[in-house]
Amino acid sequence: MSEQVRFYSFADFLFYLWETRIFLLIGGVLGGVLALVLVVTLKPQYDISMIVAPPRQGAENLNFLVEDLPPVLAPVASQTTSRDGEYTRFQQSLRGPAVATVLIKMDGILESLNHKTVFRGQSDQLLTAAEVSSQLMHDVRFEPLGATESLRLRYRHPDSEFGTKMLRSLVKISDQLIRLDVRRDVDARIEWLKRELKSTLNPEHRQSLTRLLMAEERRQMLLSIETPYALSVIEDAMASPRPVVPRFVLLFPLLVLSGMVVGGVVFSLRADWKKMDQSKI
Repeated sequence: MSEQVRFYSFADFLFYLWETRIFLLIGGVLGGVLALVLVVTLKPQYDISMIVAPPRQGAENLNFLVEDLPPVLAPVASQTTSRDGEYTRFQQSLRGPAVATVLIKMDGILESLNHKTVFRGQSDQLLTAAEVSSQLMHDVRFEPLGATESLRLRYRHPDSEFGTKMLRSLVKISDQLIRLDVRRDVDARIEWLKRELKSTLNPEHRQSLTRLLMAEERRQMLLSIETPYALSVIEDAMASPRPVVPRFVLLFPLLVLSGMVVGGVVFSLRADWKKMDQSKI
């Protein structure tokens, strides 16, 4: 004989709530207390964001003097860093140990980084560039903006003023390191081209070398301009007007509701255990 399936009505649900009222109340109170404890102990975190994009004038625009070079000299011209390459390098180096090595030498940076903890009264013990780099890998996030190459950089910190300074410093240091590295390559190529010009007698070769030298000297000049080199800053670093974590408006009702659900589960388990005990007698 098949068992009959019982359908519960709304009245049954109200009766269940009445039976579990004590457990629901206890669970809700415990959830509210937990929410208050978390709000008191958690450090407020501000959200700092910054929008960057590829540089407005990439290195490929500097090759206008070498488009008609002989194939023999073309590989030399192709060594110039492209816009996409510089921008990609910026993304890869922003949170790397080279940037962290420069960053921790700035006054107050290391101390403020150690204060970025979840709970009040805690403090990290970051000392080396490798440790800071590992922390940045976790804290600094890249968010693509639609189908464009633009990125939104995000960082959270209890001090909104420091967080804004931190994100700006990261971008500036990474950009300057790339600029210095490219500047060394350009200077080395200029010196090589000057030596070749002195020892070359062929007029066609001298003309090609001269055009290459003019392109490298123009690039050297643009590298000296104090503007971002590997990227463009579309929107400067800005902190949220109020902390984004913790949100008491969401945390309190969520934990109270969770506590009530746990109370209802405990009541149901307790009722099942009683039935099992009675069936054994």
